[in-house]
Amino acid sequence: MILAGILSVFASPAQTLSGKYYFRHVSLSTDGVNPGSFTDPRTLTGTITFDANGGYSYIGQLLTGMNAAVSQANSGRYLLDAAGFLSLDSPLRIGAKINARFGLEAVIGSSTESIDNTFDLFVAIPAPSGGAVFSGPYNCMSLEFPGGATANMRSTQFPLGQSSPGSFQPFSVFGHAAGISLGRPLKQQVTGATYSMGADGLGSITVGAADNAQLLSGGRTLYLSASGNIVLGGSTAAGGHDIVIGVKAVTGATNATWNASFWGAGLRIDPSAVASYSGALAARGQGKLTWSKRIKALSADGRGTVDFTGINAYTLSPDGTGTADFTQVSLGGAGKAFAGAAINDPGAYEIYFGVQAPALAGTGVFLNPQGVVNAASSAPAGNPISPGEFVTLYGTGLAKSSQTAAPPYPLILNGVSVSINNKPAPIYYVSSGQLNVLIPFATTGPTATIVVRNNGVNSNPVTVPVAATSPGIYALDQSGSGAGAILHADFSLVNAANPALGGETVLIYVTGLGTVTPGLDDGTAGKSNTLYQTDADVAVYVGGQQAHVEFKGLAPGFPGLYQLNVTLPQFLKASGNLPLAIQTLNAYHDQVDIAVLQ
Repeated sequence: MILAGILSVFASPAQTLSGKYYFRHVSLSTDGVNPGSFTDPRTLTGTITFDANGGYSYIGQLLTGMNAAVSQANSGRYLLDAAGFLSLDSPLRIGAKINARFGLEAVIGSSTESIDNTFDLFVAIPAPSGGAVFSGPYNCMSLEFPGGATANMRSTQFPLGQSSPGSFQPFSVFGHAAGISLGRPLKQQVTGATYSMGADGLGSITVGAADNAQLLSGGRTLYLSASGNIVLGGSTAAGGHDIVIGVKAVTGATNATWNASFWGAGLRIDPSAVASYSGALAARGQGKLTWSKRIKALSADGRGTVDFTGINAYTLSPDGTGTADFTQVSLGGAGKAFAGAAINDPGAYEIYFGVQAPALAGTGVFLNPQGVVNAASSAPAGNPISPGEFVTLYGTGLAKSSQTAAPPYPLILNGVSVSINNKPAPIYYVSSGQLNVLIPFATTGPTATIVVRNNGVNSNPVTVPVAATSPGIYALDQSGSGAGAILHADFSLVNAANPALGGETVLIYVTGLGTVTPGLDDGTAGKSNTLYQTDADVAVYVGGQQAHVEFKGLAPGFPGLYQLNVTLPQFLKASGNLPLAIQTLNAYHDQVDIAVLQ
């Protein structure tokens, strides 16, 4: 029986990273105090080759400060897991690791875990083996730091479509620059722009002579991906610290076109902070995006790394361009990639890029490596788990039939057990495709390995990050967004027909707030005669204003359910459906709303 169990373990299909890629890596180093003071800007562009065995080599052009480009070649190591999470030696900063993601269209990431004061964006696209042909149009975004400084930084959006081989159609550039018109958004008309493209996907674009009085000008290297869905480029001129990313335009797009799971990464500078991030995005074609980001930031309050989950509302035009909250966005490449830029947000300069995450499937007892999510927020893969959290596990063959348990939750349900770092996890619900379990309170470490055992057969192991907290507020429709699960003090529901009032105390229901004092056994519920208070500091914001937390701890009667008793600000600046956010020392969660009448 033991041998049969071992032989029945399903090994999750390994992701393979191999071959030649074109890459662009922009890294900004600050003085550690002033977010806008860049002391050591570096940009590297060229070819990087992955050997499928954890090693890579590259050759490229390196820009530092205002110096002319110099050739550079080196090598490094990488580690790719079954979910598509990738740890990559930084080509630009010795000793740093890029927190990257692997998709068929690109490798993307940022050095979110480095302990220095650098902020970066890494993008690599598969290089064509031959026969590359530039065939647009492409919707492009750019972020530039001429001279590696903020004085002339700019962010733009523009299309690229050829009028004839080697020539672009006239186009408009929409964007803003710190040194032009006080940073206000404006348009630039471009005519006579040209390009070249080799059969290997290596080319260039020229938009007139370099001119800091223009949003977009000068020459840039241009790379075309093997699929033809992505263009990537930037300047190799002295001080040309920038990145250009474009996605091939689609036709007939609607909001419903954006419907998949994506990896995403970005770099942002605004008046109060500089930040870079790597994460994931879930789009389900309903006009809203759920982000999970690992963000490294420097602000006036200091430097740190935070796990962020949030919602962006978006609208798309037929060509895939549109808006996502305060940013311009383009969905392209047959819906497999997107690029965005901050243009309308005053003082903000940002670029972000995303590609579809690889679809994973398996036979036997298969736990999806991307399928471990917060049961309340449904934040995409990469958001950490935390002690005491309710999580949902997705896969196939996880149980022979559906069954639900009553408190205290058992360690075996319908022949199914779950171990997390070799500790048994209490189970609330099992079915063939989904399990709901509680993370043991003793779970610690930077990561945890999860294994499902269904009637003697083990799943593939899945490793996920661990943090002290990973808050998720329950939503009324169980989608993770929209109206939150919030009650008045008399336990009636807060909604549009029965809104909360300024100064009122409401009850908010959450999971993922970590350990509690006094402690209690895994799978058991809090008692009404004992206050099990969270050990984590918790702040709550309503419409951007801080509320007062009267109580933070376990709700009585329901294992894994936390309750916040929160007094709303007496004088709110707005009424209606206001965003409700939770902040802890390691996380910021902003996915639901509360109906308020002021």
